[in-house]
Amino acid sequence: MSQLQNKNFWEEAWLKHIENYLKTIPRTGFFIKTLLRNKISSTLEIACGSSRDSIYLANEGYKSTASDFDDKTIAYLQHRFGHLENLNYQIADAFNLPFDDNSFDLVYHNGFFIYFHNNQDVFDLLKEQERVTRKYILILVHNRLNSKLVSEFKKLSNEDKLYDIRFFDPIELEELIFNLSLKIKKVIILKFGSFGRFGVDSYLSKIFKLPFINSFIETILLNLIFKLYQTQMWEDTERIACLIELDK
Repeated sequence: MSQLQNKNFWEEAWLKHIENYLKTIPRTGFFIKTLLRNKISSTLEIACGSSRDSIYLANEGYKSTASDFDDKTIAYLQHRFGHLENLNYQIADAFNLPFDDNSFDLVYHNGFFIYFHNNQDVFDLLKEQERVTRKYILILVHNRLNSKLVSEFKKLSNEDKLYDIRFFDPIELEELIFNLSLKIKKVIILKFGSFGRFGVDSYLSKIFKLPFINSFIETILLNLIFKLYQTQMWEDTERIACLIELDK
């Protein structure tokens, strides 16, 4: 088993990183709201880490469940955010999720598959996600076509194994999904995020903190961010977003 699939590793990693993650904008939450809006009402986040995206979606009115296999991380988050009306925390093994079939409109994870180098593990995880999902699965992984990103992570991994990850390219990810007998209606490959601290969303994120931002202006900004992501070259794109619409 890889070190990055070890509970002890993540327990120590989140002690170092969780507060910084909580301070950053919920990019995946923004992306989901822009992409799916009223098509979903319930979500499950797998390997939630800081759960910042589940927190955002809960505050936006979605019934959100944030899950992770690290019980100490979940206990910490429950203590901090368990009071939120639409938010539920759950300790969960992603290979054997403690939920009934078709429990959620959307199951998503940001970067989860980058810790599995064995395709069979990815297949098993996807099948389990399909089981608990009614409509959609959203996968976000780091983009191999961005050579600067790959190089930067390689350097960072010398100091912190959190960055020792698997990269994907868009064609590889799509082929991997179609090699599995999921009940698929449609697969959409999209661009998500931009590389570096001066990326598109890094500039615009500061605007969300301004006092005059209301729901109408936020919607315009979220649509703008989404469109700007898609105008990038793949070589400059941070992550690959794969939306699977299921045929159930």
